[in-house]
Amino acid sequence: MRTQRRFIKLLTAMIAIVIVLVAGGCKGSDSDSTTAANGSGANSQSENASGEFACPKENTIKFAKTKFTWHAGLGFGAFHRWIYKPAKAGSFKKGADGRVKAFVKAGAAALFVKRQVRLASEDAKANPTLCKSIVKPMKSISDKVSDAVKSARKGDLGAVNSLNDDVKSVMTKSKDQGSEIKPDENADIGAK
Repeated sequence: MRTQRRFIKLLTAMIAIVIVLVAGGCKGSDSDSTTAANGSGANSQSENASGEFACPKENTIKFAKTKFTWHAGLGFGAFHRWIYKPAKAGSFKKGADGRVKAFVKAGAAALFVKRQVRLASEDAKANPTLCKSIVKPMKSISDKVSDAVKSARKGDLGAVNSLNDDVKSVMTKSKDQGSEIKPDENADIGAK
């Protein structure tokens, strides 16, 4: 019985490590594009000579702000529930009860957050007001989430706190643009 428990703990730890490594290896593409509302498959924004996209003059996706706040709310809620709160509670510290389980969930949450933030960024790119103030900070969040989980695993909560500050900043900027993000901490992180 004791050997079986050790095997299960070892297997769970290995799965957690794989999830964290996969989350760290998933880098978003700088050339993500959104299709135009007419469904033609063309980029909704054009790129200038420096590779940056130009913000549209009008919405290029129907309900862009609504979709943005929904995706951002799912991603930010998952971050708070499965990464930020366990880090603050000490669930990632050596010897903490449920440490391996906390890392498995944090790894899965990191993948979920990256996906939701990418989708929210695409929606923000399709709206003239959100595009100018939200897209770059959203990319920063996507780039930092995997590193935050890795740092927390080593006992360093600086990256988690920094990421939380970035999330708060995006929420404030979004609210200033008329799109309040409400983090959904009950998001199913296993859903795609």
